[in-house]
Amino acid sequence: MMAELEALDPARDLRAPGREDDDALAAILGTDRRSRRRVSRPALVASAAAAAVVAVAVGVTLTSTLGAPPAYATWTPVPAELTPAQAAERAEPCGTAAHEIVDGPDGSQVVEVPVDPVLTEVRGEYAYVILAGDGAVTQCFVTTPADGPQDVVTTDAVLPGAAAVPGPGEVTTLESGTASWSGSGSGDGALTSAFGRAGDDVAAIELTLDDGRAVQASVDDGWWAVWAPGDASLGTEAVVTRTDGTTAKVALDGS
Repeated sequence: MMAELEALDPARDLRAPGREDDDALAAILGTDRRSRRRVSRPALVASAAAAAVVAVAVGVTLTSTLGAPPAYATWTPVPAELTPAQAAERAEPCGTAAHEIVDGPDGSQVVEVPVDPVLTEVRGEYAYVILAGDGAVTQCFVTTPADGPQDVVTTDAVLPGAAAVPGPGEVTTLESGTASWSGSGSGDGALTSAFGRAGDDVAAIELTLDDGRAVQASVDDGWWAVWAPGDASLGTEAVVTRTDGTTAKVALDGS
């Protein structure tokens, strides 16, 4: 019976491991075993009006390693106050053009649409910039660490309704969802963001994180934006404070 069992062993013909003349072992030991970091383009949850999206990722290094500090460690629930000069400086790496995919007789091609910064918010070492042009909107995320190189990630979307300004005390959401600025759709590299238009009488917008903390959105010249670390960390409702002191709850679902 033992002989029959031995015949069933799938490894019975393999050489014993560890021999110096074992070519298979030498090939395994000579294999490059260094880990490779996977960098992905940010995945957006776009509004129904979005006709095309082009994502460009440049030098993304927001990855997490064992024992490293939590991602977005310098993020703050209240954005920093910026002068116009500071806002322009933080938005400069984002460029001045969005990219639209256009179908033509020779096939699809990417054309540039001029855009300018309309809102820049800074939380810790991170700048979240919204740029807009003729029906095009660009989200730009810039990381400026004190001890490393600057990283820039941009995502472009064609939004025909982006220029529409809501009523004086109202807000509209152009995009809302989870994006990944590193290697996966959740975990250390994920963040939740939203942006849109704000009426002239909108003074402030406050959201609640999934851990119960309040986070203040940035509101500037008819635009608003907010982001927080984590997958789906922002709620879909916000409290809007108007210039007359009244408040109202609004849905921020991008619909």
